[in-house]
Amino acid sequence: MAIENSMTEHKDPFSIYILLRHPSFSAESISNALSINPLTSRTVGDNIGGLQAKRTSFYACLEKADDISDLETALGNVVSFLERNEIYWREFIGGNGEGQIILNHTIYLQAEEGDKCSELFLAPALLGQLASCGFGLRIQGWQGDSISKS
Repeated sequence: MAIENSMTEHKDPFSIYILLRHPSFSAESISNALSINPLTSRTVGDNIGGLQAKRTSFYACLEKADDISDLETALGNVVSFLERNEIYWREFIGGNGEGQIILNHTIYLQAEEGDKCSELFLAPALLGQLASCGFGLRIQGWQGDSISKS
């Protein structure tokens, strides 16, 4: 479950976020149920620039590290988090909610054309847990140090 990068002078930071949307659950109820605080959220009905939010949106960091060697453990932690909240996901997704895991990672471009910049293998345990929860997976590669800004 790792991203491999042949340029060893870089630490290859990564982050894993969760994005949840629901037509009726509040951001506070999601936070309480999952025991995590959002980085950003809005609740259905919130005033956003003169308009009312039609869905609750909840965005939180699950894992973040400066060294890609920590990715396997971080992905295992995400699987455990999803498993611990399996009953909640059934209610959340079953009530027209949406969930996705977002994996951001840094890609340092190689010196030579044709060099491998990164490789990603996702273990069946992660993919199976995402599928059983009804979650999508978004993988984003960022050139250079831009990941530290997310």
